[in-house]
Amino acid sequence: MKFMHISDVHLGVRPDEGRPWSDQRARDIWDSFAGVIETAKREKPEFLFLSGDLFHAQPLKKQLLEVNSLFGRIPDTNIVLMAGNHDYLRPKSYYLTMEWHKNVYFFRSEELSRFDFAEQNVCVYGMSYWHREIAERRYDSLIPENPQRLNILLAHGGDERHIPFSPAGILENGFDYVAAGHIHKGAQLIPGRAVMAGSLEPTDKNDTGPHGFWMGELKKGGAGLRFYPIKKCEYCHETYPVTGETSERDILDWAERLLTERPDYQYFRLFLKGKRNPNISYDVSRLMQLARVVDVTCALAPDYDYERLLEEHRDSLLGSYIRSMRNRPQDAVTEKALEYGVNALLGHEICR
Repeated sequence: MKFMHISDVHLGVRPDEGRPWSDQRARDIWDSFAGVIETAKREKPEFLFLSGDLFHAQPLKKQLLEVNSLFGRIPDTNIVLMAGNHDYLRPKSYYLTMEWHKNVYFFRSEELSRFDFAEQNVCVYGMSYWHREIAERRYDSLIPENPQRLNILLAHGGDERHIPFSPAGILENGFDYVAAGHIHKGAQLIPGRAVMAGSLEPTDKNDTGPHGFWMGELKKGGAGLRFYPIKKCEYCHETYPVTGETSERDILDWAERLLTERPDYQYFRLFLKGKRNPNISYDVSRLMQLARVVDVTCALAPDYDYERLLEEHRDSLLGSYIRSMRNRPQDAVTEKALEYGVNALLGHEICR
């Protein structure tokens, strides 16, 4: 049985709100979803599994109509989907009154149920969220009714507040494949048997690494799978090791080289870490003006010579503060308190 598996599309999300490219990123996510449908039209899988959070929030009626129109382009593919914790169902949700194309199978209940596809010898189990959080382990005790079928579980969760589950336990109960979603970093939890699809595209600056969709052939005992990355956006976290000799120009040159040398679809969170010259502060606003820089984090400590400061300010408030902190138990909290206090008394900025 040939299938495609996606999750966490988050249609309607606006990544990097306030940045110049935010509108384009929102359009890209819709375009990538439409691209998956075009791939299905070309590859003709028997099933397309969507493991929750198709939308970033409660979908508008026009959004559902747009998605249903796309589903209508692949009438020979059975589309099975559920609502996740972001687009969870409510009594007045448009999900509940949507008249889907006949190839679309939507889990409406928060109770586990199944769709049986006798012609393909496939049974798909699942449910939809009706609450933002579900802490119970709903999936672990589920046992498929017909072991002769290819039994698939559509699952959304995997952390303490969103249906924690054991992939190995689910497979031991008789399932052939776990089509999971919710965690945005995709991975084969158990090779060929249980897959966390990951988000179709990154929706947040912390969604690092590749994103895309999965496609494979499922038989009893597992699937041959392949991951297909979508390269409209990839967030990268890069760190500059600051020393007492680092200038603002050094950091700016480094950031500009990153943007020149790396592909246009990569966007960057920049981290400045290390020890800085206490007499130097860095203007990160210049970095934030660069294209494809999402944000800048300063994690810098001033490289103070406390012995010299104590000698030079022995009879001042600064000297008294250093002595008092040195008389305390020496641990990470005391070290930070000493650093912050000296920084404040000297009136030094780290970043601005």
